[in-house]
Amino acid sequence: MKKVAVMIGSYNDKVRVLKALGSVLKQDYKNIEIVVVDDGSFDGTVESIGNLSRLYKNIHLVALKHLERGIGRNKGIEEALKYDPEYLFVMDGDMKMNEGLITSMVNYIEKSTDIGALVIPEKPHSYHRNFFTKVKIFEREVINNDGSSYGKNSIEAARFWKIDEFLKTGGFNPDQIAFEEIQPSIRYLEKGGKIKRLRSNYVYHDEKKVTFTDIIRKKKYYFKKMETTINTEEDGFLKALKRWYFFRPVLYRPTNLVKYLRHPILFVGMITMYLSLTAVYVKSMVSANQ
Repeated sequence: MKKVAVMIGSYNDKVRVLKALGSVLKQDYKNIEIVVVDDGSFDGTVESIGNLSRLYKNIHLVALKHLERGIGRNKGIEEALKYDPEYLFVMDGDMKMNEGLITSMVNYIEKSTDIGALVIPEKPHSYHRNFFTKVKIFEREVINNDGSSYGKNSIEAARFWKIDEFLKTGGFNPDQIAFEEIQPSIRYLEKGGKIKRLRSNYVYHDEKKVTFTDIIRKKKYYFKKMETTINTEEDGFLKALKRWYFFRPVLYRPTNLVKYLRHPILFVGMITMYLSLTAVYVKSMVSANQ
C-alpha cells in the first residue's frame, strides 16, 4: 500500500480543522501521514492539534507565525517529504473528506498511469442561509459541473498528486498570493502533464457565512497582490485573463445554462458578484498606476 501525505492548512478555525482531521482519520485507506500547517492561530488550534499528535503518531504539526498561504504550504510539503510519500493531497482546513476518498483517488490514478494529478470535486454546504452564502454555494456547484476533463482554461487546482509529478512543477511560489494554488497545475499542463477530474468521490467544503462585504474585502486584498503573481509567471497576464470570471468556459456548459434557468435569482446574484469584483479589480489597477 503506497503512502499518502495529507497536508491541511489551518488558521483560527479550530472546530473545522478538527473535523477535517477526523475525516482523514476515518478513511479506510490506512497508510497516511497527516501534516497540519498552522498559520499563526490564536484560538487554541495549535494546542488541540498538538494533543492529537501525541495520540496519533501519523499527525504532524507545523506551527508558523502568520504568513501567506504559499509559504505555509511549502513548509508543509517540506515536512511531508520527510515521510517519503508516493502521493500528496493538499486540503484546506474548511474541508472534510467523504468516506473512501483516498482509496478512490489512489485507485483512479493507479489505473490511469498517464495521469499525474487529480482535481477533486467540492460539495459546498453551509449552516447559514443568507443570500450571498447561497450565491457562493450556487457558484461552487456551477464550477464543479465541468465533466472529467481538465485543460488550460480550467480554474480549479489539482489537489491529489503523484509526489514526483508535483515536484516537477516547482511547487507553490511563496511570492504569489492571488491564485497561487492553481499555478502548479497550470505549469504542469504546460510541461505536457495530464490532469483529470475525479467524478466518483468528493470533499465537503464548508462555505461558512458569506456576505457581499466579505467577498469584496477578501478579493480586494488578492487583487492588490495579483500583479506579483502575473509578473512571476510566464504569460501571467494572459493566463489570469483566461480565467477571469466571464471567460471561464465552465460557465457556458449546457447543463449550467439549464441550472441558471432553474435558479434565476441565484444566477443574478452570481453575475452581480462577478461584475462587482471586476469593477473592484479595475479600480485597484487604475489606482496602482496613477
